[in-house]
Amino acid sequence: MGNRRPINRLVIDKVAGSGKAEVVKTPSQFSHILWVASKGNLGIRNVAIIWLLFGSGLRVNEVAHLKIKDLFYKDGSIKKAFSIPSSYTKTGQPRTVFLLAKQQVRAILDWKEYRLSEGGFLSLDGSYGGLSGDSNFIVTKHGKNWRKLAFNDKKYESTSGEKKTTKVCSSLENLVRDLLKGAGLQHGSSHSGRRTLATWLDRKDYKLELIQQILGHATPDMTLEYIDLDLERLEKAHKSIWAGVKLPE
Repeated sequence: MGNRRPINRLVIDKVAGSGKAEVVKTPSQFSHILWVASKGNLGIRNVAIIWLLFGSGLRVNEVAHLKIKDLFYKDGSIKKAFSIPSSYTKTGQPRTVFLLAKQQVRAILDWKEYRLSEGGFLSLDGSYGGLSGDSNFIVTKHGKNWRKLAFNDKKYESTSGEKKTTKVCSSLENLVRDLLKGAGLQHGSSHSGRRTLATWLDRKDYKLELIQQILGHATPDMTLEYIDLDLERLEKAHKSIWAGVKLPE
């Protein structure tokens, strides 16, 4: 099962309304997204948001819920891994999240330092590196005033047909969509982060179980739905296995 790869998905161009967030194709394209995100008064924050979505595979509402104490120890040092509580997650199940890429760590620390320099929700005793541990990691600023992001109710129907209501941060979802579109990802959304992370790990031949663990999926079949098919890779494989076969004269 470890090397099972998605073979049941059609090789088609993504179109609007297809239900699948567009995957970033190359590191240079992702670098361009980060460059676009870095512009503006809160560009440092926006780069950190993009890294949490793409580098850790977080969902946008999970990012909106994150608190300083989730990402940092009380002495101010950053965590390499942390557990997000069930109250943050779409599935209602806690899971482990990783902060391991050096570029991602740098982006998170840069945002922390910016908040410190601008007085964004500081701690009273200097804990958590100077920021309030209970404050949200992603906040916004209007003039000189720092504010939490707003959440609104969203009604949906569960797989069992049960009608439920959850809290969503539409403003953050819209921000990410606008940033990606501004960088040329026309059908991108906050879910592009999870799908890109899964696809890139797959193309580096990491086992499906590892990708499943990183994304926090209950089943490997769910993870397969996040991995984009690589036509070039398939063509190379087919040419390789049939190389010695000759047609009859």
